[in-house]
Amino acid sequence: MYKLNESKMFADVTNNIAIIINSETGIYYAMNNCGSVVFQAILNGCSIQSVIDNLKKIEGCPADIDQKLKAFVGDLLQKEIIVEDNQSSATPKFDETVIKQDKFEMKVSEYADAQEMLLADPIHDVDEEEGWQPVFKEEENNDK
Repeated sequence: MYKLNESKMFADVTNNIAIIINSETGIYYAMNNCGSVVFQAILNGCSIQSVIDNLKKIEGCPADIDQKLKAFVGDLLQKEIIVEDNQSSATPKFDETVIKQDKFEMKVSEYADAQEMLLADPIHDVDEEEGWQPVFKEEENNDK
């Protein structure tokens, strides 16, 4: 089983759209609807086998769903979005229309177009002695 790599990733899944941001690199990832609901099932503690078993129950499931899911999970691992975990197993519940809409294809896309902005986070610029309220040059000059 797997969980979000919380040491470097922030994730949000809303309306079957997953967005994941790597806080170390500034790269963000987006998933199609099918990938998002499968990703959510994985984050909820579902084993890969239980995801496969439940996808196979959906009419129209391709014969190679095992390979598709394993490739998707491999991609998530390679991008360090998820890491292994030993949590208890849950049972996935899928909205069949979402899965069928993407024809059982699970995709994760990588984007670097906001990388500079995401890495220019003021949290990284906090002075350990001064804290969150940096002293500006003008204030220093006015105080003298």
